[in-house]
Amino acid sequence: MKMKNIKLIGIGLVGAILMIGCTDLDEELNDSVNEAAGFSASDLLAGAYSSMRELQHEQDILASYVHSSDELIAPTRGADWDDAGAWRDHHLHSWTNTHPHIDKTWRDLNSRAFNAQLVLCNGDASATEIAEATFLRTLSDFFTLDLFGVVPRRACNEDLLQPPTQQLGRAEAIDVFISEMEAVLNDMPTANGPITATQNAGRMLLAKLYLNKAVYKATGQDGVAQPGPYTFDPVDMTMAINHLNEITGYSLEDDYFSSFTPTNTETSTEIIFVSENELGGATGNIRNRWHMTMHYNQQPSGWNGFVATADLYNLFEDGDVRRSTDIPGLTDAFGYNAGFLVGQQQGPSDKTLTSLIDLEDRPGNPLVFTEEVDIFSSNERNGIRVIKYLPNLELSADADGISFSNDDAPGNDYVFFRYADARLMKAEAILRGGTDTNGESALAIINELRTSRNASMLPAVTESDILDERSRELYWEGWRRNDQIRFNTFLGTWQAKADASPERALLMPIPAEALATNPNLTQNSGY
Repeated sequence: MKMKNIKLIGIGLVGAILMIGCTDLDEELNDSVNEAAGFSASDLLAGAYSSMRELQHEQDILASYVHSSDELIAPTRGADWDDAGAWRDHHLHSWTNTHPHIDKTWRDLNSRAFNAQLVLCNGDASATEIAEATFLRTLSDFFTLDLFGVVPRRACNEDLLQPPTQQLGRAEAIDVFISEMEAVLNDMPTANGPITATQNAGRMLLAKLYLNKAVYKATGQDGVAQPGPYTFDPVDMTMAINHLNEITGYSLEDDYFSSFTPTNTETSTEIIFVSENELGGATGNIRNRWHMTMHYNQQPSGWNGFVATADLYNLFEDGDVRRSTDIPGLTDAFGYNAGFLVGQQQGPSDKTLTSLIDLEDRPGNPLVFTEEVDIFSSNERNGIRVIKYLPNLELSADADGISFSNDDAPGNDYVFFRYADARLMKAEAILRGGTDTNGESALAIINELRTSRNASMLPAVTESDILDERSRELYWEGWRRNDQIRFNTFLGTWQAKADASPERALLMPIPAEALATNPNLTQNSGY
């Protein structure tokens, strides 16, 4: 059953401002808070769920976790995609505390947490509503902690026109998050599917917290993040395994890309928790996942922007379905596969969709996507493209040419957690010294996954193998930065990034506006 979506006027604004500090907008803030106070706990919870859609924006999790990793390049193409170097900064780790995307991400994550806290501060909330809201707040705060190293928090009775008095640092916050989630886990719903924060979603989040705990505990004086290799406590790894073993009712999909279709939550057996989008209705910006990479002359017409690194593409064997899969109704009619697009591209010859032709770029050159790409200066054809979330291919009935119905409001739900990730996390925790009472081995888990993806079995498994498998399985899904830091590769070099990064890059800078409005915050080291 789909959850009711409501519009809470002003709550997003309140969250964005109040979590970073005070402003001169006293009257507007008071009006917004009073309006929020007029809603029931269930309405506030529905608003907290719907507000998570903003994290689908290409300037939020995608920019922070994928652009900054070894999986994606955003090349400047003549006058296109320069944006004063904002996209290059992610790839080169050259951010400053005035970077517009980082400011947006800070605001969005903190406002999502605030929206969830409105439920926790509502005296009429049930135990189940409190548990779901705790999950939503912790998920947002987890990303904030991971990216910025500090999480502003305020008590329910604090003056909303003053800065938050509590600033949770890395080593403290991870313990707080685990304690809060374990306290509400049994009150979370056992059903209602992936659009709801169920107990399975709660277990997945707890496993993420335990798996990354050593990273956050490796914090020096003044909250300085330390590079790896990290010392993972076998007790923490066992706790992660225990929570992952309790996740039930899922299986690996034979059809890998079914987890990313417009009907993914209805058809995929892997999806644990999503941000819901409604076809033709309330959606986030999930369409950017194909528009940002497709060329202008492909269908649907794209923005000709982001590309995969050759490092990522070359991780795959021939035949691995994650690298390339023909999709009926997509490949035969529109000329491209799901996965990676390399070489001469094709498209429909006309709106009848009965034949394909070789496409050209805007100047008239053959549209041949290449591994070669220059982050500062590329042409329209440079770079390997990625189609992971699949566009809604329903055509408008009155189309003059090819026009897609609901292309601006597709129904693909944005995947936060899925079962393949849970299996990979378990393999990693076992390899890092955790005990599995079910007796599985890391190698058996990895080979089970690889077999389901039509990849050859490995004779042995190392930490490097698991990191590579996580990239093959979860590419462009928003976990790569987190993985690279945990495996101690994030400060290294890769395609279009020739220089190793300074240790400061383990955390992003606190935005200048946040520092100006919240004197309780301290800028991260090196910025």
